[in-house]
Amino acid sequence: MKLRRSAAALTGAALLLGAGPAAYAQDSDDSGEAGSASADGLYGETDPTYDGVWRQSATVLALHASGRQAPDAALEWLTGQQCDDGSFASFRADASAPCDDDTMADTNATALAVQALATVNGTDDADARAALEWLREAQNEDGGWPYTPGDVTDANSTAVVIGALAATGEDIDAFTAGDASPYDALRSLQLACGAEGGAPGTYAWQPDADSGELFANEPATVDAGLAAYGAGLLVEPVSGGGAPAAPSCEEDGELPTEDAAEAGAAAVAELVAGEEGAFVPNAFADGAPDFGATTRAVLALAAGGYGEALNEPTLWLEENHTDWEGFQDSPAALAQLALAAHASGADPEDFGGTDLLSGLTALGPAEDGAGTGEEETGGDDAGDASDGSDADSDSDDSSAATLWILGAALLAGIGGGVMLSLNRRRAGTRDADAHAADGTDAPGDGGSSDGGSSDGSSSDGGNSGSGTSGGSGS
Repeated sequence: MKLRRSAAALTGAALLLGAGPAAYAQDSDDSGEAGSASADGLYGETDPTYDGVWRQSATVLALHASGRQAPDAALEWLTGQQCDDGSFASFRADASAPCDDDTMADTNATALAVQALATVNGTDDADARAALEWLREAQNEDGGWPYTPGDVTDANSTAVVIGALAATGEDIDAFTAGDASPYDALRSLQLACGAEGGAPGTYAWQPDADSGELFANEPATVDAGLAAYGAGLLVEPVSGGGAPAAPSCEEDGELPTEDAAEAGAAAVAELVAGEEGAFVPNAFADGAPDFGATTRAVLALAAGGYGEALNEPTLWLEENHTDWEGFQDSPAALAQLALAAHASGADPEDFGGTDLLSGLTALGPAEDGAGTGEEETGGDDAGDASDGSDADSDSDDSSAATLWILGAALLAGIGGGVMLSLNRRRAGTRDADAHAADGTDAPGDGGSSDGGSSDGSSSDGGNSGSGTSGGSGS
């Protein structure tokens, strides 16, 4: 199990370190045997070993939110990563090979893929349903989910799975293990009034392994704050609404169950109300901005209907997102920003002067029907057809040249992850140096049991951003 936990931690840290050409995706034919498919459908051209499912799923969601459809090749790449048991994995040593006994399937990648597939193809999508059944089997008795089956429930993993349940139209309260629902699991990780580990309403990633105490965790708070409203990474634009109220406490110090979601939202609002700017601070980087977590904070506030509270963090992202190192070459970062823009009612085609959607499109496969020469030539005559074909060929070469082949480009992304950066103020400190190079995050899980990073937050602060999970798949 130690190996699996370490790998989960590496997922967050290595997210954006993949260099070189993209690998090939697994593709199953009708016989059930995995073959190989060109990676032409993958967004971004860095090695997808650590983040392929994360960045692909987040991009599919962001395009859908803008009214655009991801090309068939992109969806085929994503479904090509699904294992026979329905699961997906954040880490694939060889994305072109079929899943085997060494494939470390995880709840975060699986849940984010479900969000994308169910959103685009409908709640009855067969691949999404197969993945959902795998998630059902991975659910813990406390109603929540761990990063890998059999481990301890954590807030970020539970949050990204709740997003998957919402996308498939499931009754989240009824999706129980024993008598416990996913919301019960989240509430068990929420700090009560008078807790020493943080403000009431904030969330811990997991209970401290030694003491069982809860300590506030920034990525866990924004990811669980989003999930507490039954939402995933695609949140519909909020219209109006004020700010969440600080929680009231019962005599025993507990938060009333009916106030749990708003208490979480109030904690998110407090996170982005810093004196130095409206961003979520990165505990591993002396409070420097965690860009990915800030995008997910906007999503959480939008999901709760708190339009007033999300204005400042949205404006901060518009004015400062260009400081997110490598964002322009990262599908995960661009997708998270586009999803935040959508939820806040901002324009993703002019987000602080950046056309996020054009940036995503430039990093992906040709749109369906494009690049074949058929539309431009129209088949009018042989001469025109020849010219059109040559033009398309040149265009394809140019497009291929513009795909990001940046050797060490930071992937920056979900949140949400999805989210694999464990910002635990206590037990996780020992692993901070191991994740200093991680500049991004995918929506996903808050970390691994050994203190790994799951939301992609990094020690340099300027490049963190979750997912996948919330981490991000990191």
